[in-house]
Amino acid sequence: MSDDQLKALIGRSVTISVPATVANIGAGYDVLALALDYRNELTVRVSGLALPGAAGDISIVVEGEGLSELPTDKSNVMAGALVRGLTAAGVADADRLSFEIKALNRIPLARGLGSSAAAFVGALFAGAALAGASGSIDDLPGSCADLFPDELTDRLFAAADEYEGHPDNASAAIFGGLVASARVDGVLTARLIAVPEETIPVVAIPELRLPTSEMRAVLPNKVPMEDAVHNASRMAAGIAALEAGDVTGFALLADDRLHQPYRAAKYRAMPALITAAVGAGAVSASLAGAGSSVLAIVDDASRVSAVSAAMEAAISTAQIGGGALRFDVDTDGVRIEAYEGFGA
Repeated sequence: MSDDQLKALIGRSVTISVPATVANIGAGYDVLALALDYRNELTVRVSGLALPGAAGDISIVVEGEGLSELPTDKSNVMAGALVRGLTAAGVADADRLSFEIKALNRIPLARGLGSSAAAFVGALFAGAALAGASGSIDDLPGSCADLFPDELTDRLFAAADEYEGHPDNASAAIFGGLVASARVDGVLTARLIAVPEETIPVVAIPELRLPTSEMRAVLPNKVPMEDAVHNASRMAAGIAALEAGDVTGFALLADDRLHQPYRAAKYRAMPALITAAVGAGAVSASLAGAGSSVLAIVDDASRVSAVSAAMEAAISTAQIGGGALRFDVDTDGVRIEAYEGFGA
């Protein structure tokens, strides 16, 4: 790409938002994820161009979660993801561009709510948006999955999967809703699953942090055949129920044997949180990702307060701090909130 073409990007600015995501939903280990309407926002401005052979500068301002602990230089995952998104959208030598980034983080770190996927996906799609991948937009906000060409979205999805090492959180962050993702004959694919209208997510969010790497380390390399069959049956029956409009499909999905029993040995408060939620009237409760959050599904708004109070009481008893919040299911995935400097 010529210098004139790269210089034409200077002054462009885009604001992207990305939803929190809950992976696994019980039996759907590394396959299922649900997007929640609780969003990080990322504003990126192209501020300059370095000489040929040199790399551009980057400045990052972090507000909210991760303030004073996330890196504000090129070691931040957003820096590489931003360049990768531009490159995927056809901008050669994107690493010569300089950027100003402002990240407003609402999603808690290391709680099983997809904060790492949100950071990578947000910057990845911001890069593609800066390249003009969305074309002209009449109404904002706009879902990137709707605005971008399908082929580009597929490339970005593959990049996010490569970074994360599994596609579940990334798929829900990109497409929204409840998503099943997998590789079929080597091709990454994602399919949306119907979510009944009465579905109300209530999430217990302890202050306790549980790094994904540590929670994966407690899982066995092999599991009994009967446990594998158990999870397969719960996945099939649970998804079929949801597709039929039956919210109790979440209860079938929550009945897991492949990861939650092993993780309970490290996260001893988890069983009490799940029991508290179901005992207070939740349809289901399961570990959010690798934890420490727990996702409860409620089908009646009148039960939200009781389920929240029960989980908060369990948090207090376990002395791990935190609280419980009600969310809506997000159906947009990553979206463009605003953009400037793209001309007429």
